[in-house]
Amino acid sequence: MQDKSYAVAFVVVLGICCLGIYVAVSGYFNSNPSAINSLTTPVFQSTQVVVNLATDTPAPTKLVPTQPFVATIAPVPSPLGAFQTITAATTAGAPTALPTSPRPAASPTSASSSSSISCVGFQFCPKPGPADSSLAPTGAECPRNFVWGRIVDANGNGIPNARFRYKTPEGVIDQGVTKDRPDPPGAYNIPAPGGVWVVWVIDSQGAVISPQYTLSLPQQYPGAGNCPTRVDFVQQK
Repeated sequence: MQDKSYAVAFVVVLGICCLGIYVAVSGYFNSNPSAINSLTTPVFQSTQVVVNLATDTPAPTKLVPTQPFVATIAPVPSPLGAFQTITAATTAGAPTALPTSPRPAASPTSASSSSSISCVGFQFCPKPGPADSSLAPTGAECPRNFVWGRIVDANGNGIPNARFRYKTPEGVIDQGVTKDRPDPPGAYNIPAPGGVWVVWVIDSQGAVISPQYTLSLPQQYPGAGNCPTRVDFVQQK
């Protein structure tokens, strides 16, 4: 009987304690509403996750050049029964090349022109001479059947016994010397019935001391200017 009394007393005391705890907790939450929010807020917050799904990127479109349109020829019956030819064609807009005029051909340089001959490194330089009846053979002003002229020093004085060579139209090479008194000193002449002749000056040892000069015979002298069959050789200063 005594044990039962103790049990009842224990239950009563426990109930009083629970009631007191409840009152205390209720009062605490009434005075601190934020505590309730903190208890109701979940500890872990969700994070937004963005998932990128791989998609196939379309490959760039490759431009295929358009093939030129080919003309087609198709027979079409005419009302009269004959065949007509219909031609359809398109023209590509390619630029039209401008016509170019041909370049003029370079004019040939005469081998007998003194302006085309370089005398650098030579002792004598060939110079065409005027017609002269007192110097030319046979007394003619400009004979057509001779290659003739003078070999002179830098002051224009004729040099006697000066040596020269010449080549005939047949390719034969020969040589001669200039004249002395009573002939005009330094004068020379070569009988030349015609064709192309080449003449140049050499020294006593046979070394070439002037450029070669070419003359074409026979030539008609026009009566003015240099004689076409005469060439002088002037010593360089």
